[in-house]
Amino acid sequence: MRKKNKKAGILNKVYEDFKIRQKNKDKKNLKLREEQVKKNQEKIKQLEKEQNQINKKQIQKEEEIKAKEKELDLKEIEQKKIQDAQRLKEKEQNLREKEQLLKEKELQIKEEEQLKKDEQQKITDEELKTHSDLQRKKDKELKNREDEQNRKDIDLKVREEEQKRKDLKEQRKKYKEQKLKDQEERIKKEQEFIKLKEWEEKFDKEQKMRDEKEKLRDEKIRRRELEEIRLKEQKDLELKEELTSRLENFEVKQTTKN
Repeated sequence: MRKKNKKAGILNKVYEDFKIRQKNKDKKNLKLREEQVKKNQEKIKQLEKEQNQINKKQIQKEEEIKAKEKELDLKEIEQKKIQDAQRLKEKEQNLREKEQLLKEKELQIKEEEQLKKDEQQKITDEELKTHSDLQRKKDKELKNREDEQNRKDIDLKVREEEQKRKDLKEQRKKYKEQKLKDQEERIKKEQEFIKLKEWEEKFDKEQKMRDEKEKLRDEKIRRRELEEIRLKEQKDLELKEELTSRLENFEVKQTTKN
């Protein structure tokens, strides 16, 4: 009887020790789970904070891209204004040159009219002199010879002036042709420079857009990876809790059987 009581007392003591150890173990496991949950929550909060910062930076980058695109549009408008102003200056230059040609032509016509008047006046004087006496005829003949010489001198002078005008006209023509050629060459160079500048700006813009897209793609990949880590940790935690629960049930069943 004593042996049975002693054996029962030992079993009770072992069972009580097991219950205490199990209770301490449960407390310890519970504390560990609480700490793990707290760490996971802090980690999730940190990830959310980082994600918010990333979202803010992304919004800022998108606004910067829009501002740069607007700046490029303004530059294109300004370039068009410059080209329009250049064309207007060219038209004004052409008009001034035409006005100068008209003035020169008017001056030439006036000079020719004056020469005709002079010739007519000379003819009139000669007709009056034909009615003079012999002496005057002689004087007239002498005068005619002098006039003839004068006419020759005038004709020579007129031809010389005409040749000078032709030479001047030819020089002006060559000067205008050279000027137009130089102007066309300058415009061509400016257009080539503008095209090169536009190409460089377009290339820089496209490169920046590609860089931004690459950054966005990397950021999306990073978000997915963070989400996958969070889901994995959550699954691991749930699995641990399930295993712990099963182990506890198993131990209780084993204890009950004993």
